[in-house]
Amino acid sequence: MQSALEQVKSLRGKTGAAALVGLGAAAVWIVLLAVIGAIAVSGDRTDAGSEVTATGALPGQSSSTGDGSSTDFGAGEGGTTVPLGETPGQPSVPQPGQPNVPTGAAGGGGGGGSGGGGGGGPAPGAAAAPSPSGGDTTGVTDTEIHIGVHAPLTFSGVPLNLAEDPIKGVRTYIDYINNHGGINGRKIVLDLQDDRYDNEGARNSAQILINDHKNFMVSGTLGIDQVGIVATEAAKRGVPYTAAGGVEAAPIPGMYQLSASYTTHAIKLAQFMAQDDKLKDLKRVGIIAVDSQYVKPLIDEFKAEAEKYGFEIVAVVYNQKPAQNPDYNGYILKFRQANTQLLIPFTDPLTTQQIVQRCAAGAACGWTYTFSNFAHDTDTALTLFTPTWANERVRGLSSACYYTAPEVDGDNCAQMKVARQQWIESHGQEDWDENGSGGATGYQIVAFIRGALQQAGRDLTRERFRGALAAYNGFSDLITGPITFAGRSNTMHGAERMVVLEAQANNRYKMITPGFVDGF
Repeated sequence: MQSALEQVKSLRGKTGAAALVGLGAAAVWIVLLAVIGAIAVSGDRTDAGSEVTATGALPGQSSSTGDGSSTDFGAGEGGTTVPLGETPGQPSVPQPGQPNVPTGAAGGGGGGGSGGGGGGGPAPGAAAAPSPSGGDTTGVTDTEIHIGVHAPLTFSGVPLNLAEDPIKGVRTYIDYINNHGGINGRKIVLDLQDDRYDNEGARNSAQILINDHKNFMVSGTLGIDQVGIVATEAAKRGVPYTAAGGVEAAPIPGMYQLSASYTTHAIKLAQFMAQDDKLKDLKRVGIIAVDSQYVKPLIDEFKAEAEKYGFEIVAVVYNQKPAQNPDYNGYILKFRQANTQLLIPFTDPLTTQQIVQRCAAGAACGWTYTFSNFAHDTDTALTLFTPTWANERVRGLSSACYYTAPEVDGDNCAQMKVARQQWIESHGQEDWDENGSGGATGYQIVAFIRGALQQAGRDLTRERFRGALAAYNGFSDLITGPITFAGRSNTMHGAERMVVLEAQANNRYKMITPGFVDGF
């Protein structure tokens, strides 16, 4: 007999009928409740509104800098496309400046212990490559480029790995690059750290990736609070940083947007709601959003856009993360009392799952759902919402074409076809069918970074890499629409195009637009 955690782990990554063998909708709910309970007791929780922090550093991780002094990680503040496989010529030395970095923050140096000054040191055991231009080559050797990635490999230490498919994708596409000659004669070395989907985990990840291991650059995956913490430390140390999400009105220091911003998702969602036949008459809208300084500004942005089309925001709940024992029943009561007709989750899929399954178990909620981003467009998330979302044919937006849609073979799905081909070459068709939903995200992360690495040329420095990112003008080797930073000081604005997905009975989505659409 599998334990509750083992059942959830086997559920993650499975889709369709295979996901529910011996695990009905009620069992999914019970299993997830057990996981939430396990998460709750794993942290130090003092009161309903307090932050959960780990009791000490993670195994094998230090909470101090290499020189013995402690590092204070703050929570942050509230070109041309290069074809795959082509090595560009060396661009002129760019003068991009630092995006989204407050005056006085680190510039081109960094990486060196708590002081952050100087060029820092190379990756452990490797000699830093000399730079003819005299730039910062921390994390670069003659044969390697050391890149750091942080992700919620656990939820506050509990092994519920919602990032498993994206991380498999990152590994897959890095291996593909390395097996096909690398980038300008160098192979990528991945340094992956567990940020635990909590602030303490993010601080530990920042310490290791930036100050201890001194990677050339760092990228985030899921969890905007964790992105904010690591990005802020990266900006202090002059380390380039990429991630997805965030609100454009409150930019995260130093972050380059590698997908679509929360702002874009919210505005596009309001426009979609106004035109979709199933949603346009559901005017009483409730919102559940993660209680985060990086998400709260989004509610005002969405509200302003939705009200243009006659929607009324009747209830807003800022939920605690799963590790903080949220009052899900209280959330539902508030939405019911407001006579909510349409509920929008700007939060994590586990929180949405708790709402959906309580409603399915008899809470008589009476509303339907729609979505954009926050990882709700994956098969794993849809399986957590079974059978409600499938029965209601819930519709929402995604910034990438659905990985099994026939339209992927056409001309209106960006590079999803390329992502599929490379995955199948590495793992086979069956593995793509099982894990491609979240795994394709890895292509976005890796291709976004690879494009700037290629354009920076053999004389690779942090300054030249950052300059190549800043020069992106319609960069399109992505599974999203193209991204442009050229001429913009705020690099939080990324891709803009969306597709419409509809939940199906087989726990898969169906793409009901012919690829990307620019308006609704």
